[in-house]
Amino acid sequence: MTPSSTPRHLLVIAPQCQDLGPLDGLEDVAHSLHAALLERWVGDCEEAPPGICSLLSGPDVMQTQVEKAVRDAAERAGEARAVLVLAFLGHGTTLGEVPRLSFMASDSRQDTPTTVVNLGDLLTQALDTQDVEGVVAVVDTCRAGGAAPDLALLGAGVRQGLTRLSLLMSVGVTEDAHGLAFSRGLVRVLREGVPGAGEFLSAEVVCDTVNAAVHTAAHYVIADGAIGPRPWLARNTRHTAGGGPLLGPLGAEELRWALEPLGETVPSAPPATLADLERIRQALRAPAALPHAPAHAARVLDRLSDTVRTTDLLRSWPGAPLTSDRLRRAFRAAAGSAAPRTSGGELLRDCVEFLRLRAPRTGTGSMAPLAAFVAALATEDGLDRTTPRLSSWATALDAGVELNDAFAAQALRNAEGRLRLVISLHAAVADDWPETLQVWLLDRNTSLAHEEFDCSPTQSGVEERFVAVLRWAARQARCTGAQLKRVDIAAPAPLLARWRPEETRFGTRLGVRYDIVLRWSERLYPQAHLGWINDLARERLAAMKSDTGAPLDWLDEEATGRAEELTAKLENGWYERALALSHRPDRLEEVLEPLLAFAPIVLWPHAPGSLPPGSRAGVERHWDRLPGEFSAAYRTAWRHGGERDGAPEGHCDLALLRSVWLDEEWLDFCDWFDNDLADGESTV
Repeated sequence: MTPSSTPRHLLVIAPQCQDLGPLDGLEDVAHSLHAALLERWVGDCEEAPPGICSLLSGPDVMQTQVEKAVRDAAERAGEARAVLVLAFLGHGTTLGEVPRLSFMASDSRQDTPTTVVNLGDLLTQALDTQDVEGVVAVVDTCRAGGAAPDLALLGAGVRQGLTRLSLLMSVGVTEDAHGLAFSRGLVRVLREGVPGAGEFLSAEVVCDTVNAAVHTAAHYVIADGAIGPRPWLARNTRHTAGGGPLLGPLGAEELRWALEPLGETVPSAPPATLADLERIRQALRAPAALPHAPAHAARVLDRLSDTVRTTDLLRSWPGAPLTSDRLRRAFRAAAGSAAPRTSGGELLRDCVEFLRLRAPRTGTGSMAPLAAFVAALATEDGLDRTTPRLSSWATALDAGVELNDAFAAQALRNAEGRLRLVISLHAAVADDWPETLQVWLLDRNTSLAHEEFDCSPTQSGVEERFVAVLRWAARQARCTGAQLKRVDIAAPAPLLARWRPEETRFGTRLGVRYDIVLRWSERLYPQAHLGWINDLARERLAAMKSDTGAPLDWLDEEATGRAEELTAKLENGWYERALALSHRPDRLEEVLEPLLAFAPIVLWPHAPGSLPPGSRAGVERHWDRLPGEFSAAYRTAWRHGGERDGAPEGHCDLALLRSVWLDEEWLDFCDWFDNDLADGESTV
């Protein structure tokens, strides 16, 4: 494992000892240290599992509870092959002449040795627990230097000394600690970072920095008895991964607008690290800034911190490696629009900044778009909201409810998208209607049922048979517990040119209850001279993914009016993306077949004449939600007629278009038939 991928488990213990009297602020300091060590960009420790508490503080933390908590934490760390991060804050003493620290629990008494916690022995047991990757410990008590375990004994232990320890002690074995100064300074250093110290902060660096910052005299003990990277105490908030800017164009612009009215009362240098953002926040709270600071400046800084922390989460994503294509898909799901026109790390940062700073939030909270983005990526990887990295992120950004909502929405979309009814008219000959319909009900890539339905070879005969087909599909769907929402209809090009199956009436229009996607049936059983069409389609779909806008070429009336010349251009590779006709040719069926062979997606006007400019703009704007948005647009047109008042933006113009759509899902379905042809029989 790399230093950043090794799990880190946490336990902070801060008892109030009744025998020695209460320590002012102990619980608050313990809580602050615990919170910092849990933060992904600071301590990077995992949240404790349900039912386990990783912070024990206050007047009811008994000796046996302390000892059991440390041993149990060590066992869990061993099972997870994790680093165990421990912190002990409170009272400490040495009994008699032996320089061994006695950590005082709530029920400990300084005159009764059997009631105190022998911290050195407890650390030794944790270190000697099988498969623990290392122990990082902080001790802030009087006589803290007496907490060092007997390293010589570890050589004779279960692990024969193959352990790693980083131990920070606030004072020496004969010294008193005052006011939890070391722990307070430690929290400050962890959050502010250390310039030039790299990505990870070691115990040595932190100890020296805290001593210099708050004038303590802390000590550290390092023991490297095993091969591998030494356990680190925290991430360095001053470190900038890759040396790139902390904020992208949107973030930098938002910060500039927020700070512009403040003049010189707040530092104007671009922040390079999360710690820089925190220093700007502190400057806003200074008396000199208060008269000038607009209320939104603090809110902008909060949002920028959210973007930086989310970017950090994604750069060490707990699922499969993130790619530009994955980021674009997740962005489309979250924002309903095309992703920023960047790639790689810049795309990651730009997506996050747009979703947190600029995305429309109609009826949702400000964190909803970002939560939807994270949930989309997580669902693709099979992660859920209890994944430690995700739950820690949501807790730190106060986005727990939004993340829960986003996962619930993803689950609903996945359930609605599970089932797909395929109705194929590939038995049709030329421009005639078929005498049989082949029908499949698919659960994602699995065929649940297949049936053949006889029909009269007319449009009305085919449409009348849809009633029986849908009743058959509904019976099959009920067995799965999922709802059928999508129907794919495959037909030859001549029928696609003149038929609108979504308008089929059986009570309501077919397209009112279902999303209809038209397919070209030739792809199921390509004729010999078209055997290449599906391979070419896969290549072109893959190439289209790299387009940052709509991967679409428009053909005007002049181009479609010369059928032979257009076919020659297609054969010569002139057009390699989706194709759309801005004018409907008089003999559309003659143009449509060669277009369908070469282009994965083809769009055309459903009525004679040219498309209005709004239709073309609507395709560009809604591309990432097509073909499903066509069904939504048709429903809008049926309800509103020609009236645009009250209709969703762009739907009336989008409804003027027809489409035949191809995607990898449909090509995978076509592969079944390709295999059957190779085997010489039909088994689908």
